[in-house]
Order: sequence, then structure tokens, then C-alpha cells
Amino acid sequence: MLAVGAAGAEELTVHSILAAQQSGARADGMIAMVRSPANTVAMTAGDLVTLRDAGVPENVISVIWAFLPTPAPAPVALEPDDSRLVDIVRLIDSGTSEQNIAEQVRQSGKAYNLSVNDLVYLKKSGARESTIAALLATPGATAPVVPAVAPSEVVLDGLVMMKRGFLRKDRTGSLVMRGNSLAWEDSGSQSHNFTFEATGLEKVWFTCEARSSGNFCHQINFQIVKGDRYRFRDAHGDSGSNAAVLKVMETLRTYLPRITYATPDVAD
Repeated sequence: MLAVGAAGAEELTVHSILAAQQSGARADGMIAMVRSPANTVAMTAGDLVTLRDAGVPENVISVIWAFLPTPAPAPVALEPDDSRLVDIVRLIDSGTSEQNIAEQVRQSGKAYNLSVNDLVYLKKSGARESTIAALLATPGATAPVVPAVAPSEVVLDGLVMMKRGFLRKDRTGSLVMRGNSLAWEDSGSQSHNFTFEATGLEKVWFTCEARSSGNFCHQINFQIVKGDRYRFRDAHGDSGSNAAVLKVMETLRTYLPRITYATPDVAD
């Protein structure tokens, strides 16, 4: 992904940053990708919450914050859903330092459950990343979740389902997402097709190899609650490609954000 960003223009979304992180990209590499004049940042203030929850380093989030486009002026004055944010903005307008504002928020002991509207209001009002972080870190605060609307069907090909059980062989095919369902469609025989519900997933995670250039994630795993475990590797992994499994993870994070995404398994 970093190589693609360097070679030509790229629209950076929350999902491309998450995919870069999952594939083992370092913080300085992601920062360079964001700062590249060839790339554009297509994210919102709400996406920063998703990045932080996924463990993206704070220095990367701070750089992304600086490149977020300012929302277009509203026909009427924008008001926050949480009226207490008006006082925060008054402090900003008065010239109070961001460190003092963040410290005041922390010492107040109050929870700020920010909506997407609240985040846009703060962005338009000149709030800095440290102020947003302090508000989101208050006890009991919850992050706004804005799931994308999924198309009726998404085909994720270039996959190999790894053998399960004695004498079974690896199978080539595609995963197809339809709503909350995921179906394996086998290239060789329909008798090997099956479907499972995303709501029944316990967790999803990568399997990666540690390399000098960073982790190479070539396999994606699905654990069904009290059930089977499915493992899919990239059909072109032997030639150094992991685009297919990265696409699966990016699609799931886009349309099924409430699934538990676990830490990758990394082997030396």
C-alpha cells in the first residue's frame, strides 16, 4: 500500500489507513503517505475515533487531523448535540492553550459522548486533536459509530480456503458478502459452498509473517462462536501479494464495523 501511495495519487480513507496498519506499516510510513502532495485525505472527524479504537498511533492521527478538510459552511449556525461543547469553544476562542483545555476536561470527571455532529462542530470551531482526544477519553465516553451502507453483494476473490480435517485439500474460490451473510463459493464444486452469518463471528484476525520490511499478512481467519474456524490465504501469497486478504479485511471493517477484530498472529 505504501508503494502504491508513492507511485501515484491515492485517496486516503479510514479503511486504507487501517489496511496499512494491519499489513504491518510503520507509523512513519503512514505519516509519509498522508503528507504526500500526490495523495488526498478523504476522512471526517468521526473517522479519527475509528482509527484510535483500532490502535493507530497518536502521531499518525494528529497528522491526519491537520489534513482533514474543513466542512463547508452550513446555511445556519452549527450547534452541537452536547451543549457543554459551547463552553469548550469559548475557551478556544479566548486563546486558552489546548493543554489547559485538555487538563480541564480531564479534571472535570464528566463523560462526553460525542456524536458525529459534535465532532464536526469542534472541527469547525478550531478544536485541536488533543482537545478531541481528552473529550473522547473521559470516563464512560462512547465513540460515534457510522457504518457504511453495504451494496447488495460484494465479491472477494483470489482466495484459497485452507484444508480442514484429514485428507481434505485446499480449495480456491471467493467469499461473497450479502448483507450480514458471508458465503464461500468454491471454484471447483458447488458441493463445497457454504454460508455463515457475520453476527455469529467471535472474531476475525490476520496471520502474518515477520519480515525485515514489516509484517506480511497473507491469511485471514474467522472464528465462529462455539463453532468452526475458517482460514483463507491469498491465492498469490507465494508471489508476494496479499491484496486479496487485505481487501477482505477492508470490506469487513467498512460494512461490518461491530465485528471483533483481534490482534494478528505473527510468526518469525
